[in-house]
Amino acid sequence: MFAQRIVRNIGWKSLGTLIEKSLRLLLMGLVARALAPAAYGQYNYALNLALLAVQMTDLGLGLFLAREIARDSAPTGRIVGHVFTLKAALGAGYLVLMCAMTWWHIGNTYLAWTLALAGLSSLCVTTIEAIYQIFRGVQRLELEARAASLHAALQLTLVGVGIVWWRHIHPIVSDPMSAMVLVSACMLVGNGIALVYAARLALSVARPEYGWSRAMLGRFGREVLPLGIAIVASLFYFKIDVLMLTALRGDVETGVYSVAYKLFENLSFVPNVLLAATFPALSQKIQVDPRAAVALHGLTLRLLIGAGLCAMAGLIALPYIGLQPLIIHVLGAGYARSIPVLVALAPSVLLTFVNYLETHMLVALGMVKAQMAVTLALVGVNVAANLMLIPRFGGVGAAIATAATELALFACCVPMVQYGLRKRILRAEALARPA
Repeated sequence: MFAQRIVRNIGWKSLGTLIEKSLRLLLMGLVARALAPAAYGQYNYALNLALLAVQMTDLGLGLFLAREIARDSAPTGRIVGHVFTLKAALGAGYLVLMCAMTWWHIGNTYLAWTLALAGLSSLCVTTIEAIYQIFRGVQRLELEARAASLHAALQLTLVGVGIVWWRHIHPIVSDPMSAMVLVSACMLVGNGIALVYAARLALSVARPEYGWSRAMLGRFGREVLPLGIAIVASLFYFKIDVLMLTALRGDVETGVYSVAYKLFENLSFVPNVLLAATFPALSQKIQVDPRAAVALHGLTLRLLIGAGLCAMAGLIALPYIGLQPLIIHVLGAGYARSIPVLVALAPSVLLTFVNYLETHMLVALGMVKAQMAVTLALVGVNVAANLMLIPRFGGVGAAIATAATELALFACCVPMVQYGLRKRILRAEALARPA
C-alpha cells in the first residue's frame, strides 16, 4: 500500500509536470522571441530580483508545512492556518520592500513597471507553491497536477493573446520594452486566477484555522527560520548570476544566458517529481523506521544519478545535433550564443539532481542549522566564482560558477546525510534493545 501510494503520486506528478513544463517551454520561447535579447535580459533581471525578495514571505514555511502534515503531528487545519497567517504577515513586509525597489528603478519606467508587476506575480506564485505543499503533505498529488497544468496553460494563453494584441492590434507601440510590461501584466492575471483555483482545491482537503500560537512561533524560530535562511541562500547563489551578468556584461548577455538557464531549469522536473512523491514518505520513515528510509533514499538516489547522467550527456551533445539552427529559427539569431552556455551547464545537471535529494534529506532529518551554515558559505563561493569568471567569459563563466557551487554543495551534503542516517539507525536500535 505504501509503495503503491508513492508510485501513484509519481504518476500524477509526472503527468502534471510534463504538461506544465511543455507549456512553460512554449511560453519561454514566445516571450524570448517577442522581447529580443536586450529586453529579455531586463525582464529576467526584474523576475530574479522579485524572486529573491519574495523568499522573505516563505523562509522555509512551505517545506515545513509538507513535513508536518506528513508526520501528522497536529491537526492539518491548524498547521495550515498558522503557517498561512505567518505568510500573510511576512507578505506585508515584502510589499513594502517591493515598493522601495520599484522606486529605486523609477529612472527606467518600463523596468520599474515590470518590477512592480513581477513583484505581485511572485507573491501569487509563492502562495500557490505553499498550497502545493499541502497537497504533497496529504499525498494528493493529482490536485497539484491539475492546478499546475491550469496555471501554465493560463500563463501561455494570456501572454500569447497579449503579444498578438501588441503586435497587430496596437502597432503604434513598437518598443520591445513596452512588450516586457505587457507580458508581466498578462503573467500577473494568469497567476491570480491560478491562485484562486489552487485555493479552492486546497479547501477540499484542509480547512485552515487561522491565528497565532506561541508554540508555532517558537517552532518557527527554532526549525523554520534556519531552513528559510538556507533556502534563501541557495536561491541567492542560483539567481545572483543574472543580476551580476546585468551589472558586469549588460542586458544582451543576460538575455542569452537566461534562455539557456531556463532550458536547464526545466530539467529539474525529474528530481521535483521524485521528491514530491517521496519526501513525505522519507519524513515519515526517518521517524519510525530509519532503515526503510535508507532504502528509499538509496533507490531515489540511484534513479536521480541515472537520469542526471542521461541529461548531462544530452546537453554535451547539443552542438552536434543541430540545435543552434533551431534556436536561431525559433527564437532569433540573437540567441545563438545560448548553446555554449547550455554545454557549460551540463555538469550542473547531475549535481543538481543529487543535491536536490540530499538537501531535502537534511530537512527530513531535522539538520536545518547545518544546512543553513553550508548554504551561507556557498553564497560566498558562488559570488567569488562569478566575479572571476563573468567579466572574461560572460554567460559561460556564470554557468561554470554554477557547476563549481553545486560541486561544493555535493561535497558538504552527502557526508552530512550519511551521518544523520547512521545516527537515526543507532538511536532506533538502542531503543529496540530490551532493558
